Amino acid sequence: MRMPLDQVIANVALQQDGVWRATTHSSVSYPDAGHDTIHGVEADSFWFAHRNRCIAAAIAHDPPDRALPFADVGGGNGFVAAMIRAQGYRVVLIEPGAAGIAHARERGLDELVQASLVDLDMVPGRLGAIGLFDVLEHIEDDAAALRGMHRMLAEGGKIYVTVPAHRWLWSSADEKAGHFRRYTTGQLRTLFQRCGYDVGLCSYYFWPLPAPMLLLRTLPERLGLRRDSGRTQGRVAAEHRRESGLLQRLLAGEARAFANGRRIAFGASCILVATRRAG
Repeated sequence: MRMPLDQVIANVALQQDGVWRATTHSSVSYPDAGHDTIHGVEADSFWFAHRNRCIAAAIAHDPPDRALPFADVGGGNGFVAAMIRAQGYRVVLIEPGAAGIAHARERGLDELVQASLVDLDMVPGRLGAIGLFDVLEHIEDDAAALRGMHRMLAEGGKIYVTVPAHRWLWSSADEKAGHFRRYTTGQLRTLFQRCGYDVGLCSYYFWPLPAPMLLLRTLPERLGLRRDSGRTQGRVAAEHRRESGLLQRLLAGEARAFANGRRIAFGASCILVATRRAG
């Protein structure tokens, strides 16, 4: 029998529009228009499609307990959450932005919590898994957040994470998105181990992208050859173009590697799977 959501999160109430909301609302480091901008490109984006394939492969290789909720924290428009729910998991999407919640409802997600994670009084040990899909870089004190999530997970609970990689790829796109940092896999592994997790998969992915990102975005900005024009939907759509056959072939091996627990040595993003350590 499914545990009611207010027995998982103590301080939320179900509103008339079918969305659970907390009593407090903290600000987050993410642009107000970000979810609307992304929503227009997700369905046709090679980047979002490949990230979903890699996340699905990582979950399949090291799955959480299906009897417990899977919380997609900062889940935005529900693009990842819908994929995870299609794999048979009970997904609770936690998202502070009203636009993200609205788009997630359009995708048919039915357990929606409009709040930042810091606003929620989570009952300890009630979650089977937490997803942080390009979210951790938006949290200024990432270690404190991970220690807090450790208490929310049941014994043996899993955490699945994707983040942008390499400080040397930093550009105005990171600033506009509200990022505090980019990671290496070594930094990511050390962070999670310090915060009470046993790390399984910890890998780079999107291996073909660092060179064009460096040459077409980061270096031109640093040399003053490219002006920041903001994260408009047109610019995002140009960067997240439809997946070509060549790009699909270049990226195809990454999801297969993660499905077998293997790592990729280089890439523009990192993916990690960790398990809550007892004690």
